[in-house]
Amino acid sequence: MSDQELRRTLKDLHRELSEVGEVDADLERLLSEIRTDIETVMDRPSQNSLSERLSDAVGRFEVSHPRLAGAMGAVIDQLARMGV
Repeated sequence: MSDQELRRTLKDLHRELSEVGEVDADLERLLSEIRTDIETVMDRPSQNSLSERLSDAVGRFEVSHPRLAGAMGAVIDQLARMGV
């Protein structure tokens, strides 16, 4: 998996995050942390915290926002293949 492919997937995820709509305060905090992690990974693609937060978030969004959960899962898979 190339850095370019990861960046493209992260941009897709960032777009999905911006389209989530209303969520409770706890989920908004989590989304904000994930957005920050995405920006950090775009600068330094070796951040483990993004994978951890995405894993936590996938379970919470699978039912209410399945497209978002799918996008998060794609990023997790790509990071895992890169050994991140």
